[in-house]
Amino acid sequence: MRLAVIGAGEMGHGIAELAALHGHDVAIRDIKKEYLDRGMERIRWSLDKLVEKKQIRREQADEALGRIHVTLELREACHDADFVIEAVFEDPELKRKVFRELDGVAPPKTILASNTSALPITDMAAATKRPQKVVGMHFFNPPMLMPLVEVIRADPTSDATLQAAIDLAKSFGKTVVVVRKDVPGFITTRILGPYFEQAAWIHEREGVPIETIDAAMRFRAGFPMGPFELADQVGIDVLHHLIVNARRPMPRSVQDLVDRKKLGHKVGEGFYAYKEGRPKLTPEMGQAFDPIRILAPMINEAAELVALDVAAPSEIDEAMRLGTAFPKGPLATADDLGIDVVLAALKADKATKAAKILEDMAARGDLGVKSGKGFYDHGSGGGPMSYETLLVNQDATTHVATITINRPDRLNTLSPQVFEELGRALSALGEDDGVRCVILTGAGDRSFSAGADLASFGDISKAFKVWRFSRRSEEIVGHLANFPKPTIAAINGHCFGGGLEIALACDFRIAASRAKLGQTEVNLGLVPGAGGSQRLVRVLGQAKAKELVFLGSRLTADEAATIGLVTKTVPNEAFAAEVRAFAEKLAKQAPIAIRLAKVLLNRSGDTPIDVALEMEAMAFGLVSSTEDIYEGLQAFMEKREPKFKGE
Repeated sequence: MRLAVIGAGEMGHGIAELAALHGHDVAIRDIKKEYLDRGMERIRWSLDKLVEKKQIRREQADEALGRIHVTLELREACHDADFVIEAVFEDPELKRKVFRELDGVAPPKTILASNTSALPITDMAAATKRPQKVVGMHFFNPPMLMPLVEVIRADPTSDATLQAAIDLAKSFGKTVVVVRKDVPGFITTRILGPYFEQAAWIHEREGVPIETIDAAMRFRAGFPMGPFELADQVGIDVLHHLIVNARRPMPRSVQDLVDRKKLGHKVGEGFYAYKEGRPKLTPEMGQAFDPIRILAPMINEAAELVALDVAAPSEIDEAMRLGTAFPKGPLATADDLGIDVVLAALKADKATKAAKILEDMAARGDLGVKSGKGFYDHGSGGGPMSYETLLVNQDATTHVATITINRPDRLNTLSPQVFEELGRALSALGEDDGVRCVILTGAGDRSFSAGADLASFGDISKAFKVWRFSRRSEEIVGHLANFPKPTIAAINGHCFGGGLEIALACDFRIAASRAKLGQTEVNLGLVPGAGGSQRLVRVLGQAKAKELVFLGSRLTADEAATIGLVTKTVPNEAFAAEVRAFAEKLAKQAPIAIRLAKVLLNRSGDTPIDVALEMEAMAFGLVSSTEDIYEGLQAFMEKREPKFKGE
């Protein structure tokens, strides 16, 4: 596909690099040569870093650069473009002006997209004579790393245009959340607004120190940054601009910093001074502030989006986890806290009006986890939403189930809760006759699992707690190793420490070419704690296993395939299809024969040969009395594919 990116700045050059790396031809246009030169310099720097880190090969970087063309002429950039992505400054008049110009020079076939975090797409569409071909595509900074793209449907956007934008974002390897209505702030910006603004008003009106609020939100609520830290990181001028565009009251402290040009980390000072690095916050500093005072207004905005049918609760939570690192997502958090508790916090804040949907839920008794139903169903019936750290999906047609570790904001690291839920999922799928093969993977395209989530232990020095976790994780991974059906570890990104231990317990390991693997615990002063030291020897032999464990080496996918650590590697763009095809092929095999064969093969390394042969003879006798053997023989005679029933 041919793309044009309008603007070579912070977002534009990143989108162009992303597109070129995924095989698209890209023209970048800006108004000054110096802007284009700076954008290309940053693209080259980024590609060099990817090569240095062995995430791509040098020839891939060179090929990507060869797909990028720069120009000062708008008509030249757009003359044969299938898709144009505008990435200029967040100014509504400027955006409309650009869209009028694009409409005049781009071919009739061309779809026009805006990379805006909050401005109405419908207004931009109205500036053109092709409103049905205008769509929003909100990338997150930096585009190369952030896994989410919000695709926004403007009022006139056609179904074909919307689907084309979804397909394009997916071709970049991104997770897509569709914003079904062009509401102010879409999903992420709208919900994130109160995170900073509510904190600013509390600080201003009540004199609560910014360190107290930041520490509470970081250490008690689990955000990677407090609101004032985040404001400094994003740029106080950017947040100021968003508040102005939304026509909301401006906190005096924000206006004062903008007036004094103290715009945050990029100039060395904002809410904090950065001469000595990141603010030094401790958990104790946040004990006096209740995070629900900020969480409740965010939940309120998310609830309004559900009521407006902008997106489903699971889509909103996924967008917030991937785009803003909101732990669990606002609506899952609401269910945990209790809808009644959230309402009480909103009513205590005179400046915020509670969403009617929350009032209605409380009146029905749908209070979340404690009542069994809230934004999600928490009953005992199971299903995907009965897990908080996993996504579990089943395809009844192919008999393939997929377990996805769903913590992309934490690189799918493994907490005690992940292991407990994995154990539950394996038990349920093991007993389900409709499942014949299980794929295990990680959410997003950055990480299968980067290992244990050490932060989930609290005090890592408590040896008994860590020992208990190790024993429990060994039990769950052992359950996976002895699962009665074929299992595939679909290694889509980083696979380190406990992540590799889980992968080693699967029957097959298929890695995307971007993946990296390693038994890296020794780098943290630890040892493998979920069976890795034993399974690694059985897969690689003792010498190579010792090398990987002692050195904590990180291997590329190709290096892992060379030594037999993975079954095979697959190009990134073909990864999902290859894994699915392999799983479907396994699922077509005779279930009883597969189950018995797996037991025999798993025991072959630790059972005396005479005992093992006796076990094999018994297994052969068992399968010879099944219906499947007759189906297999009949299909062979009729030269057709057998249809095994597992009977």
